[in-house]
Amino acid sequence: AETTEQLDEARLRLARVGIENLAGYLDGGPAAWQRARFTLQPLPQITVQELNSRLRANGLQVLDVRRESEWEGGHISGADWYPLDRFKAALPPIEPKQPLAVHCKSGYRSVIACSLLQRAGYNVTNVIGGFDAWLEAQLPRESDTAVSA
Repeated sequence: AETTEQLDEARLRLARVGIENLAGYLDGGPAAWQRARFTLQPLPQITVQELNSRLRANGLQVLDVRRESEWEGGHISGADWYPLDRFKAALPPIEPKQPLAVHCKSGYRSVIACSLLQRAGYNVTNVIGGFDAWLEAQLPRESDTAVSA
């Protein structure tokens, strides 16, 4: 975190997905890490438009890390579902070398999931803007339940 506000926001968001025991934080954020001459592991990113194109070409697996109610309200066709709060017990049963695009609602939880998967050797890419961006782009989705207006 670069500011106290960012630290508080990160704690809140992590607690929402069941990560409550934080051992510490990086004062000064990634910039401080780089100033100390440590390397950062880059996280590949993809837009929803790029994801949609790659899905049609069948070149990418999709992992949705949102909660069950979010998944049931609508999801990307062919995506696998494994909510982030399950990551504490075990990582999803997905082939680590398979190219994998990870998304959540807006992008915050997917970055956490990507970090954990990347550290475990998975070939991951984060979907910028998550399912919100997918809906905004009016891309096709599936729904498990009827949504009333």
